[in-house]
Amino acid sequence: MQLMERSSMTAALEDHITEVRAVLARIPIDAMERVVAIILDAYRRNKHVYILGNGGSASTATHFACDLSKATIVEGRARLRVTSLTDNVALLTAWANDTNYENVFAEQLCNLLNTGDVVIAISASGNSANVLAAIEAARGLGATTVGLVGFSGGSVKTAADTAIHVESDSYGVVEDCHLVLEHAITESTRAALID
Repeated sequence: MQLMERSSMTAALEDHITEVRAVLARIPIDAMERVVAIILDAYRRNKHVYILGNGGSASTATHFACDLSKATIVEGRARLRVTSLTDNVALLTAWANDTNYENVFAEQLCNLLNTGDVVIAISASGNSANVLAAIEAARGLGATTVGLVGFSGGSVKTAADTAIHVESDSYGVVEDCHLVLEHAITESTRAALID
């Protein structure tokens, strides 16, 4: 019995890693390059990058904002301005309580966004109502929008100005790939700022 459990456990590990590798290999580099170009353009114009998502994607948004803020610092140069909208729990819960959860990101953007800023929306399903509301608010305020999506891409894929689509129906695989993407985008941004 123990040997059979170990065998199925090992198979699950191997299957997950194999799927992550296969899905990553299908993501076009030019989609990632477009996102890096948008971030670099925001940097050059002294604009702000805002990142958001729900659940595991909220954690990815926080992680991405941390990396993009800190890992792109180049001595003697201005710093990239990046904020995760998932981190102010008091504000998130106030908007959810006083209006509804669909507004938790859009209302923050209405206070913060300036024309030309960038909003990166992370959603595995691509159909989270609050993520879509944030994209709509951002576009209405003149921001450039980026989606990191999975599954079929959902509504976020077409609502955002540009999107990177992780073609998998597994939340774990999509979220793993989004983390790889955020690291790759951060590394590429840093490399461009050093040049």
